[in-house]
Amino acid sequence: MTRRFPHTLSVRTAAAPLLAGAVLQTSAIAGNVDDFYTQKGSDPSFEEVMESGDLPRGKNSATGFEGARISINHELLKDGPNARRPLIQDIMIHTLGNSVIRRKDFPKWSRWYQEDGNTQIFRLFKDEENVRNSRGLAARIEAFSEFKWKKGDGWQEWVATYTIIKPHNCSIFQAKNPINDWSVMINMNKNGDVNLNHRRGEDKRLASNMTGKPFHIRVRENGHDYEVYFNGKLEGAGSYDRPKGETGFRWGMYLGAKPVTHDAMILVTGAAINPKDSGEQLVAEPKPEPQPEPEPEPGIPIPLRTWKNRNGESIRAEARFEAGSDVIKLKVRGKWIPYPVEELSDTDRKELAKAMEALPD
Repeated sequence: MTRRFPHTLSVRTAAAPLLAGAVLQTSAIAGNVDDFYTQKGSDPSFEEVMESGDLPRGKNSATGFEGARISINHELLKDGPNARRPLIQDIMIHTLGNSVIRRKDFPKWSRWYQEDGNTQIFRLFKDEENVRNSRGLAARIEAFSEFKWKKGDGWQEWVATYTIIKPHNCSIFQAKNPINDWSVMINMNKNGDVNLNHRRGEDKRLASNMTGKPFHIRVRENGHDYEVYFNGKLEGAGSYDRPKGETGFRWGMYLGAKPVTHDAMILVTGAAINPKDSGEQLVAEPKPEPQPEPEPEPGIPIPLRTWKNRNGESIRAEARFEAGSDVIKLKVRGKWIPYPVEELSDTDRKELAKAMEALPD
């Protein structure tokens, strides 16, 4: 049976890894959570806060309540992908005593929210609950931006590095639409586990025992679809129809219908919405070790030309041939493929023989 030229062979190539799935470097080695911050002063109980009259029930407080001063050990957070990004400015905060607090008034609410460098400090305390209206429990301290979008406005991105200091059952991130509610959440529990909570679909454990271990979150959202990355790896995606209203990003701590059973605290470093440097959020996989150059294919090199076989089929290829051999090697799609000399056309066999005769001894 006459053999066909090897251009009919299929060559399988490995797909290159996607950047979005690459492994991300972590920003600090897990250690004692007390190493991440120092505290100056103390914080009264929630009962004492309410006795002060600064948080009236049933309305938003304009007074706020100050707390102990927290200073961050930036040395432990200096190497993460978000470490050098300036503090996000165009945000407001929502506390259990007021739902819309603008930046100029942040110092009044330092019991729950502070900033140090580009790290945001979110705290809640045992037995706290929402007091600004009649909704029960619902303690929270969240930051949010006035920037919002709806389906058709394109993809929006949020990035940050989290460090759990005092874990509690709560949401630490929401893509929130005030009319149609949230599409995706990221939650933590009292053990410091981090979970992806889909509005539709099965939830997923992202990591366990993350207290004192900084981790990096990236969320992409377009008003209908979303993607969630954890330490650079795409961990989940989904969609949730929101025909009315607009969506925005919220982050911090939100308990919903759960009580605050003990003090809680998280740090959020380098948070940003649509940052110009978002490419730094992903670190490519390490390049493979350089491999030695392969030994050159033995034989006399024959430049690129068209070869024909006895059936008149042709292929254009470089070749290598050793005098006296019954095969010629053709370079097809980067691979050297042996082909019987006897299957070449009469013309090609004659030219090959002449070329060999012309070689110097």
